[in-house]
Amino acid sequence: MNNNEIPQRIRNLTNERNITINELAKRSKLTQSTINNIINENKSPTLKTIVKICSGLNISVTDFFDFPPYNKKKKLIKSTSK
Repeated sequence: MNNNEIPQRIRNLTNERNITINELAKRSKLTQSTINNIINENKSPTLKTIVKICSGLNISVTDFFDFPPYNKKKKLIKSTSK
């Protein structure tokens, strides 16, 4: 996963759920500046932060990473490792 896929995924999920970054921060128990830094690609999130964001979005970490760009890479890795 490259550096801009996580911020884009967060943007897409908040848009789909019609929630603001401020609301996501509250739900995730993170600061709004932390979320903004991740979305603006100023900071890479830790796994712990991703788990909190997933909690705020009410999805599992598995669901967070289950999206087309990431899935294509997983399939490519599996097919080349045979």
